[in-house]
Amino acid sequence: MIHVNAYISSQNNISLVGYNIYNFINVITRFSVPCFVMMSGAFILSNKKNEDYKRFYVKSFYKIGIPLIIFSTATIALSMINCLISNTNIFMPILDLLKGDFSNYWFMFMLVGLYFLAPIIVRIKKTISNKSYIVGSVIWMVIACVSQSSSTYKVSYSFGVIFSFLGYFLIGNVIYENLRNLKFVFSLGSIFVSVGTFFLVYILRAYTGYSMYVTDPYINWFSPLIIIASVLLFIGFAGLKIKMNLEKLSSTTYIVYLFHTKVYLTIVLIFNRLVPNISEHTLVLILIVSILAFIISVLLSSLYIIIWTFLEKKFLWKEKWYSKFVE
Repeated sequence: MIHVNAYISSQNNISLVGYNIYNFINVITRFSVPCFVMMSGAFILSNKKNEDYKRFYVKSFYKIGIPLIIFSTATIALSMINCLISNTNIFMPILDLLKGDFSNYWFMFMLVGLYFLAPIIVRIKKTISNKSYIVGSVIWMVIACVSQSSSTYKVSYSFGVIFSFLGYFLIGNVIYENLRNLKFVFSLGSIFVSVGTFFLVYILRAYTGYSMYVTDPYINWFSPLIIIASVLLFIGFAGLKIKMNLEKLSSTTYIVYLFHTKVYLTIVLIFNRLVPNISEHTLVLILIVSILAFIISVLLSSLYIIIWTFLEKKFLWKEKWYSKFVE
């Protein structure tokens, strides 16, 4: 929704009421990247087996790196074809890739840096007390907040970017290991305070009349209020007991992430061609496209996983990969 909202609203003339609606959607979805990083830290840093450098890097590259290479290559090819058709610089997609600012994949270039640091952090955790680890993680998050408020970076895999997101990475692990057994009332309260904080961000942004849509001091990933709201939301859901088994859905989410940009762009293009008047109802279009993009991306991801699993078993890719690098 955060991507669909930004893209569609930027393509249309927006009224004052419309602007405030899209602004609110943009603000309330700012937890997305912090939450993703905190979830990664929660599970990766809690697994003591990940202290083994070779095992962790080999496993991570197979699960994360190979799909990223496949989708990046396909996206570059499509982008270069589009450049040829539109008679623009054919090398621009490659330049964007080198900057780490390619499609929505910037996140993965940053995450690669966190994965590189993960075994080191798991080993450090063994040598210090839990209290020291918690205090150190909080201090790192505060430093990241200060650093990002005074810095800009030209590439997504800059050390400044990686070390800043390391704050969320650590905090996610701290919450997972220390705050999962909260009483229901505290978890629910944390979620309500989080939503209230996001609403406060929206009010502040609207009150000051900030005109930029995506990047500003209020909704930067490291804005103090965004940090507080995102961490509280994570604490709230970490403490909830959800009995529904979402394993099958969760197995598709990474591929959904890799697919979804092209999917929602295609859906918008089809709607503009077949139902041109729908662009006048931007909020309805955002909701419809977001839902369709998610459903179609899940279906495509499931198909991708079926094909990959078939080929993996047929050609023994996984066994050959692990036998080559892991003793």
